[in-house]
Amino acid sequence: MSQLRNTNRQRTLRNRVHAAAGLVTARRYRAVLLLVVPALLVGCRNALRSFGSDGPAIQANADELFGALTARYSQVTRDQKYEHARNRLSRYALVPSKIFDDSAVWTGLPGSAARLLQVQGGVHDGRYVLAARPEVPRPVRPGDSRHLMSLVRLSPDEYAWDTDVTFSLGDFPPAIMSAIVAGLLASPEGRADPQIRADYRAVAPRATAALAALFSMDSIHTTPFGDGSTDVKVTIGLHADRLKPRYPAFSSYVAKYLNPARYRLSLTDRSGAIWFDMTGADRSLQLHYRSKNGRLAPLFGSARERPDTMQLRVDFNTKFKIFGVGFKNLLGDVVITTTPHEQAWTLAWRQEPHWQLPLITEKLLRSPLKRPFEGAGVSFHIGLHDSENGPTLLERRAHGVVQESAILRFINALGSGAMSELADKTEREEEQFFREVLTALHADARAVGQALSGVAEEKTNAANP
Repeated sequence: MSQLRNTNRQRTLRNRVHAAAGLVTARRYRAVLLLVVPALLVGCRNALRSFGSDGPAIQANADELFGALTARYSQVTRDQKYEHARNRLSRYALVPSKIFDDSAVWTGLPGSAARLLQVQGGVHDGRYVLAARPEVPRPVRPGDSRHLMSLVRLSPDEYAWDTDVTFSLGDFPPAIMSAIVAGLLASPEGRADPQIRADYRAVAPRATAALAALFSMDSIHTTPFGDGSTDVKVTIGLHADRLKPRYPAFSSYVAKYLNPARYRLSLTDRSGAIWFDMTGADRSLQLHYRSKNGRLAPLFGSARERPDTMQLRVDFNTKFKIFGVGFKNLLGDVVITTTPHEQAWTLAWRQEPHWQLPLITEKLLRSPLKRPFEGAGVSFHIGLHDSENGPTLLERRAHGVVQESAILRFINALGSGAMSELADKTEREEEQFFREVLTALHADARAVGQALSGVAEEKTNAANP
């Protein structure tokens, strides 16, 4: 009976907390966002106008979205328990036996084989405070958050990581996100580089200036097709040296870990047709896509509706210390949900990639690296959804299983070193940079709304002299 109760507790826990890789996932998520944000400028006018049907709606929705996100990066502080927990989780993500019995890490023990950490986030006295709590309510106020991280021991050397991060965006409508994406895609259609540059510099001068501290828009090439679609290629430069005057620690981190990275992400359908391609190397990022009326189309062939189920292929390689590490052909299934009340991406990786690891590790490559991709595999979910009596929530969930081994201890040592360097001054500078960019986007969106309100007022006065 006791074993049955423990099994039920574990099942309940795992149903509550879907997702994987804990705090490491959150930090890598921010790195991806860091690379994608500058691409927003290409379609800035249409994107910012998509925040609402008129000027007041644009301003209100921008206040909800950017107000909440900016709060998240406002003088972030962590209580002592959470600071200890996150450092230990980052250090031993791939060898969780090291922290499983560390009571200082966890806020709850749902069963003999399960551990739980709950963290509450919110603004207090102008600071964003993250604190470990035994119980954390569902977030309500814009900017409030709940972080659930669990570790379940499946066998003596197998552990399941799950995370569930929920962040309140207040009354921001999820459907607006689809309109923003459509605006981004549609803005370059039928337009040339000079027109696009003049547009985003005029519409988003603050965001342009903020992003220029790290990025440059090196080229924008558009090719219109006879069917009304447009092929778009964008090249963005990455300049860590520009950060150095104001963010020296963050500048060094970007130069050390992002500059040598080489990666490619391709979104394809089941036939193999590519719908979106992003590549990065030699301190630059290239985006390639084709769109028609604000909707993605395959890069080659006739334009057609994008399927809801696709595949994401990822290649990645970088340098840690003296070692080159990475992988090729990581294939994941992608389910895209688009409804008036939910906008979400759900990814699942069930096929092991081809690993690129140092020669000294070849004899260590055995089942432990295959284990995460067995069964349900590694999953990641990010999306917005609203509710009848609650706020719109930004949710990020992940799930994965690790099997401890010598190779994972080697990889963990490399990864934990990189994560430990993203701490203290470096992380504070990164958060300040994000806050500056988000504040600039917020101001630019409000300016667009104010301008439209002024135009509408002029028309009303003209019609009623």
